[in-house]
Amino acid sequence: MTYRLVPPETPISAYKPPTIRVECLRCRKNAPDLEVAKLVKRFGRNIAVGDLARQVALASRQPCGLAATGQCGARALEPPVWMWAELEDAWRGGWLARLHCGRHHAALKKTQPCPEVVILDVETLIAAYGYDTKLERLPTRMICPRCHSSVVAIEWIVPDETPAPFAPPAADPVRLKPTRTEVGRCRLRVVDGGKS
Repeated sequence: MTYRLVPPETPISAYKPPTIRVECLRCRKNAPDLEVAKLVKRFGRNIAVGDLARQVALASRQPCGLAATGQCGARALEPPVWMWAELEDAWRGGWLARLHCGRHHAALKKTQPCPEVVILDVETLIAAYGYDTKLERLPTRMICPRCHSSVVAIEWIVPDETPAPFAPPAADPVRLKPTRTEVGRCRLRVVDGGKS
């Protein structure tokens, strides 16, 4: 499971997941995942995530020794999207879903998974399962379209930035096929009606 680093200037009111993890790199302390609702009630809605991480490190049972000096290495980490998000979040965020076959984990004898990666259309998933379907439940409802194995994994790719509105690429000038006259002029080097 890969947790993503939350930018320290992010206000906690703009943080979407229900839990957050705080760890201190200098003290090498990892706190269990904390409920955001309780943190908001305790520290307020206007606090930045970086300040919140330092406050949590200072207020823990074994406080970080550097938290009071401003040298604390505490940082906030966001759990993977498939643990908390719904299909609506994936659709609004423009996330990409890729299905991987897991047949080799299900068989009693040695098998190979299907090598192809299947790109899933998020809008089709919403039409089939609904906006409020949790991403963590999707693998149990799907099968590999190649081998029909019920053991699959879904990889969610979240863009780092909000996708820019669609703008068509600048078109190159249209180059038409030369006429016979133009081809003849090039080959025979004829200029101005035969006068060279």
